Amino acid sequence: MRGRGTYRREIESIAGAVRGAAVRTGPRFTIPYGFDATGLRGECGGVAFPRGLEDLAALLREAGRRGVPVFMRGAGSGFSGGSVPRGGGLVISTEHMHRVLSFDPGRREVEVEAGVVNRELQDYLEARGFFYPPDPASLNFSTIGGNVAENAGGPRAFKYGVTRRYVRSLTWVTAEGAVVERSAPDGPAALLVGAEGTLGAIYSARLGVLPAPEAFRTYLLEGGGAAGALGFAAGMIAAGLSPGVLEYIDAKTMRCVGEHCCLGGIGNRADYLFVEFDGEPGVVSAEARAFEEMARRAAAAVRPARDAAEREYLWKLRRSVSPSLARRGVTKVNEDVSFPLGRLPEAARAVQELAREYDLDCYLFGHAGDGNMHVNVMTDRRRAEEMERVHRFVERLFALVVSLGGALSGEHGIGLTKSPYLGMVFSEAELALAREIKRAMDPGMILNPGKYFNGGGAAAAARSG
Repeated sequence: MRGRGTYRREIESIAGAVRGAAVRTGPRFTIPYGFDATGLRGECGGVAFPRGLEDLAALLREAGRRGVPVFMRGAGSGFSGGSVPRGGGLVISTEHMHRVLSFDPGRREVEVEAGVVNRELQDYLEARGFFYPPDPASLNFSTIGGNVAENAGGPRAFKYGVTRRYVRSLTWVTAEGAVVERSAPDGPAALLVGAEGTLGAIYSARLGVLPAPEAFRTYLLEGGGAAGALGFAAGMIAAGLSPGVLEYIDAKTMRCVGEHCCLGGIGNRADYLFVEFDGEPGVVSAEARAFEEMARRAAAAVRPARDAAEREYLWKLRRSVSPSLARRGVTKVNEDVSFPLGRLPEAARAVQELAREYDLDCYLFGHAGDGNMHVNVMTDRRRAEEMERVHRFVERLFALVVSLGGALSGEHGIGLTKSPYLGMVFSEAELALAREIKRAMDPGMILNPGKYFNGGGAAAAARSG
């Protein structure tokens, strides 16, 4: 890939050829569109703003002819560097493609453009008595296109599953600019879900939706330490309970939340579970009674939401986790690893011990129902020695994940930051097969190059960011 700024002439040529989409090359655009939520800075030669499928196809067609690397971008809220441009290529932002294209309540399907924000979709459906289950913590700003590209999950993933379960079809554009309309998820479109923009450019997604639950019962449970809270969660699952939300928050994180958002008198000495049952009223009541009885036998303190206002208050507490951590450091290193459910208590203890070994300010929370834990280190990238300890911690963390039979990423993706570690979980034969798929779908290697399974040199890039 060429160096900084060397595609400028080609990008200006693309701007002249594609009249329907604005293409900007000034620093006002190339600087902010050159990084994502990781803070890693890339090299952006220009930013294009298509307003529809025709614009998107034309941009891909012209970029392919000129060999210009293309980096699809939603809100730039990713935590793996997946949308960070490299080598002075062209960023294509989906922010002006934000329409709801159709809604069929009979078929329980909605089709939206890639730039629709998850929260906007949730609000649209709620007004019509439906909801879209995948709800990542970034739902207020992350886009559906980005959610599909990362196969996003969220607090409701245990009961309802992640994005892939709800993709009915995708309309997308190939690396050569060909449009593939309403491609079924049992064909090539299946490869695009979770592929982080490396195989095709998503224009729209037709998604399955569900009727809104009729009833909710929401709780905050004090678990008495990692083994208590996570052990209780495992007991709930073993007992056959199926909460819509089953979230873990460690004691240290809860103290931050307490400083950021008043806890109304409940202590924050221990680890916590945020639990919500939803669905048909009779089923919800039965599960809530079983949960309360389990908590009584375990002598676990429980705070129930007694009305809609208290339910919203508990949700505010959960959503305050990330903002509260932002007060603890200049730089947040956020790793979303996954562990087998039966080993979560052991994993939580091991992560905390590892953080103490490296003398790092570490916070642990996540989705206890599907084993997806968010390991957050609050640091300052300007402190070189401390950042070196962070990198050693991350390497040891990934080794721990592999030793316990887990996965390097639950929902944030591989991108730049985790690409160097794929050899820890995949054989060379598996990686070679993935590269062959990449070459077959993107012969010119222009779609998000340097990422995921073909991201050579990413470790150095991540360290220098």
